[in-house]
Amino acid sequence: MSDKRSKVPVTIRFDPELLEFLKEEAEKRGETISNYIRSSAVMRLTGELVPAERDNTKNAYLRSRGIR
Repeated sequence: MSDKRSKVPVTIRFDPELLEFLKEEAEKRGETISNYIRSSAVMRLTGELVPAERDNTKNAYLRSRGIR
C-alpha cells in the first residue's frame, strides 16, 4: 500500500435551494463548496461540530454553524 495520500471524489446530491445556501456560506468564508463541506465533515467526525438541537446554548448553535 502506498504512503501517498490522495483524495477520492464523492458525489453528493443537493436540492437547488440547499446548494445555493451552501454556495453563499462557502463564499462568505472565502472557501470553495468542496472545502466547506469537507471541513464540516471533519468537524462533525472530531466532535467539533455540535448539533444545536442537542445543546440549546448560543455557543452550541454557533459551533454547529461553523462560526466558533
